[in-house]
Amino acid sequence: MLGAAIGEVLAQQAPPAPTADYSGLKASITAVEKGANLSEVLTLLVSEANKHVERAAMFIVKNNAAVGWYARGFTHNDAVKSLTVPLAADTVFRLVHTSRHAMRGHVSHSPATAQALSRLGGDPQGILAVPLILRDKVAAVLYCDTSHDEMPAASADLLEILVAFAGKVVDVLSAAPRPAAPGPAVGGTSPALRPPGPVAAPDGTGPGISLGTGTMRPPAAPSTMLRPPTTPPVRMPAPPTPPPAPPPPPGAPPARAIPPEDQKAHDDAKRFARLVVSEIKLYNEAKVTEGRKTRDIYERLKEDIERGRQMYHDRVSAPVRDSSDYFHDELVRILAGGDPTALGST
Repeated sequence: MLGAAIGEVLAQQAPPAPTADYSGLKASITAVEKGANLSEVLTLLVSEANKHVERAAMFIVKNNAAVGWYARGFTHNDAVKSLTVPLAADTVFRLVHTSRHAMRGHVSHSPATAQALSRLGGDPQGILAVPLILRDKVAAVLYCDTSHDEMPAASADLLEILVAFAGKVVDVLSAAPRPAAPGPAVGGTSPALRPPGPVAAPDGTGPGISLGTGTMRPPAAPSTMLRPPTTPPVRMPAPPTPPPAPPPPPGAPPARAIPPEDQKAHDDAKRFARLVVSEIKLYNEAKVTEGRKTRDIYERLKEDIERGRQMYHDRVSAPVRDSSDYFHDELVRILAGGDPTALGST
């Protein structure tokens, strides 16, 4: 009799809530964290977003417009590079840029968005736009869509977290050592980097991101739901591994031995130099390509190079600068493609 009563009580209890699965988010965070510079972080961000939604594209905010930069999942991904959507137009990009919050809903709620993105083809229904905020400015917008009526709330939340994390990764990459007083080099970090220029698309084309100044903050509020979600997204295959960095030029002198206590300061300096020079190249891809042919890269990019050199001098301690010129090494490796003569007179 007691057993029957217990069974009756248990039968009336609600079933346990299912355990949330964050494995997909954890895997995407791990992937984005591997980016070595701004361009790689954003490329990985789009690729990882494409694993959680059918189509994803990054638009750079530049000259009061959202300019197509990189896309995954579309029939012709490169078509995004021909798109420029004025922020004054009544599109989801204006809403996101103005509110600094993510927007989710049905494409019919924003006819101007559908018209602006018509070149991308397909028949998108549910759409999502998430602002990428770097140093208190909306630097880019991650646009995603699906053939289903709505982007699921869970997918939208995941992508907001991923975009905010990507911004934090960029912030960490931008940290660099401050110059120390004369004496043994000491490693450390400093306030955020102000790079010499924007970052271009992964293939060197397209617009750049102006990072500006100030403190980077993630989106301040959850996405605005325009209509309730109905169906889950479609997962896409993982992207190929990015190509490795080119090897050092033939005949380059062997690396100088660095005392263990100074290793961190040197690693920070290398990372800072790589980031600054990468930004120069990505923003001036055409000039770099022509400069390699005519062996006058420095003359073409003198202003950017010298600004970057000054930044390097200001951020890296004198003992590290005196022992190794990592900035010049990166000029040769990244701008000149490993051929010192391509730099021309420096």
